[in-house]
Amino acid sequence: MIVIPAIDLRGGRAVRLFRGDPEAETEYSTDPVEVATRFESEGARRLHIVDLDAALGTGDNRDIVVEIARSVAIQVQLGGGLRSIEAVEQAFESGVARAVLGTAAATDPGFVEKAVARFDDRIVVAVDVKDDHVMVRGWREAGDAIDAALPRLVEAGAPQFLVTSIRMDGTMDGPDMALYERVLTLAGDRPVIASGGVRNAGDVWALRELGVEAAVVGKALYVGTMQLSEVVRG
Repeated sequence: MIVIPAIDLRGGRAVRLFRGDPEAETEYSTDPVEVATRFESEGARRLHIVDLDAALGTGDNRDIVVEIARSVAIQVQLGGGLRSIEAVEQAFESGVARAVLGTAAATDPGFVEKAVARFDDRIVVAVDVKDDHVMVRGWREAGDAIDAALPRLVEAGAPQFLVTSIRMDGTMDGPDMALYERVLTLAGDRPVIASGGVRNAGDVWALRELGVEAAVVGKALYVGTMQLSEVVRG
């Protein structure tokens, strides 16, 4: 089980949104690179970076992504606004190891096929769920129901999924275990990364028992209800 610290970038800062609402932002640092190196020093094996400005169409934080990738030796996965093969190429040129596809994947499984054909398992497909539907365009629009979307993405060759429960994201109310149990069935043998609601180490162990490969954790690490040392082994 891998715990992946999240760093959400907005306007050059490390922030967290409550349930993805751009109006409900908490700033945690004006130095995201320092946050990244601190997580690495605490034992993180991978970082999850989201460029919120790129996702929301209000700009980008590419320079900071490049600096983070250069400043750590661990893998960095990047999401936010990667809606073309060219954008994915630029992400990899920035030094990240994995590209997280959201809106483009959810709305066009053919894009997933093209991306996987070119970049193989460096592609992660994000499935952001609210009320049983996949949300797109910065979580502002509802797409297909997950029961239809997941099998279609599996058929398109998605190598792995990052599934976020928007209802739980940023709430510290615990993971949506029922959602992940359902997704694991729909995803077949594809690895699933869980995101949203993790409060403490107990939540991490519960997700491990359920069968997810990894958990993206944000707020719990920033406010101190969980330490990486509790969940990182060896």
